[in-house]
Amino acid sequence: MLKASARLATAVVPRVSASMVVTAPIAGATESTAYNYRVLMVRRAEGGSFESALVFPGGVEEADDYRDAARWQMDAHKVCAVRETFEETGLLLTSASDLNIQRKIQSQAEALPSFSDLCTQSGIRPLDSQSIGRWITPRAKQSRFDTRFFMLNIGDTDKFLLDQLDSGRIQLSELVAMDWLRPDEVLRANAQSQTALFPPQFYILTQLARFKRWQDLVRYNPSMSPIEPLLCPRSDGKVVALLPGDRAYPDREQPTSSGLAISDADLFGEDRVESGMHRIVMKPAKKAGGFYAASLHQSYLTATANL
Repeated sequence: MLKASARLATAVVPRVSASMVVTAPIAGATESTAYNYRVLMVRRAEGGSFESALVFPGGVEEADDYRDAARWQMDAHKVCAVRETFEETGLLLTSASDLNIQRKIQSQAEALPSFSDLCTQSGIRPLDSQSIGRWITPRAKQSRFDTRFFMLNIGDTDKFLLDQLDSGRIQLSELVAMDWLRPDEVLRANAQSQTALFPPQFYILTQLARFKRWQDLVRYNPSMSPIEPLLCPRSDGKVVALLPGDRAYPDREQPTSSGLAISDADLFGEDRVESGMHRIVMKPAKKAGGFYAASLHQSYLTATANL
């Protein structure tokens, strides 16, 4: 028997956070183009959260997010996602404004201005976004997050947003790079062990990859039930992230203070067509945070009902 990485009795309380999935059309794309949109990805710095992995912009919620959410009558989680995207990349996901704002931001040699103050001074406010998921870090981890994910699709007529795409600047204290990449590009790089991903980012990109046109992304309507993976080492050296709905995912009402014992045999079977499977199989990235060669196996009814 293998011990799964979950000790619920001593779990660290996760910090509430938010992350934004931003998509933008590819200029000049035609009907024959594999994908006509790209996704904003950022690479985390070494030594921090999600070390060296590709993630979506995002971070921990702050008190100002709730204050601003009240005055804008918005969800504070969405405000956080927009603010963090601005702080990490310089991208203003707000109502249209004079592009001189962006020029001033790009010309600043030091820290970016406060997002809240910038919105107040410029008379702008965050754009609304679509909720696409909630992921909670496994309970055995010492650094945990309860993250709401949102998606904002930039259209081909959104001039204020489109004009910003090539003028981003990264937050050097947390990031080493940012880029606009097609979903299939990121997934291929992960499959070839070139780019490390964590389960939430891999899962969301896999679902987005089903849509080849940005115009169809409005149909992406996933379940909003929280997903808390259970990470289980397997005898072949891989790690299996069991997700709610998988036949091996434990009943959270059962006593688990001494850890969950899951059979190694329960962690295999993805090469066979079996029901009751909702898991990610992956290889640990030894020189970076996250995982390589991830593959999603999803065959239970409720997992696919809303995709």
